[in-house]
Amino acid sequence: MIKKISAIKARQNLGQIMNEVSLRGEDYIIERAGKPLVAVIPIEKYKQIQEEKKEFFDWVDEVRAKNEFFSIQKYGAKKAKEMKLAEKDVELLIFEGR
Repeated sequence: MIKKISAIKARQNLGQIMNEVSLRGEDYIIERAGKPLVAVIPIEKYKQIQEEKKEFFDWVDEVRAKNEFFSIQKYGAKKAKEMKLAEKDVELLIFEGR
């Protein structure tokens, strides 16, 4: 369950909030002037969020790398046509490049 608390009350009751979060798994939203400012969550949940974030950005990097590879392939095919290279010549150049 998510509990909302003002910044002043959070400051006054920090020890209690830490216990509720760490021992009971409660989540707190700390507000200032009625607007959500920060969240206090259990460390396990924080670590899970960080791991999911890392996995997501690793996946984004993979997608970007694949897109770069395909754009290079596309450019390479265009260049091969301009140079009037046969398909077997292109395959040989690709093989040699690897």
